[in-house]
Amino acid sequence: MESILNRPNRIREKQIAYQAESGKAPVYLRGNGKIWFRAYMALFTVSFVGANFQLIQYIRGKAKKVGE
Repeated sequence: MESILNRPNRIREKQIAYQAESGKAPVYLRGNGKIWFRAYMALFTVSFVGANFQLIQYIRGKAKKVGE
């Protein structure tokens, strides 16, 4: 139990190493962040375009009503 309670704090060292790893890339694009960010943006784009398409259909009066 003593080794868990009295171990050295290495957070600052890890933070400095992580920030120096790839200096120009934003934090959210480092590591697997690139994959998650692209997936999020793709899903966001699809939902945004779909919502706007449906809104335009309602404005033009060509959207199907519920029950038809």
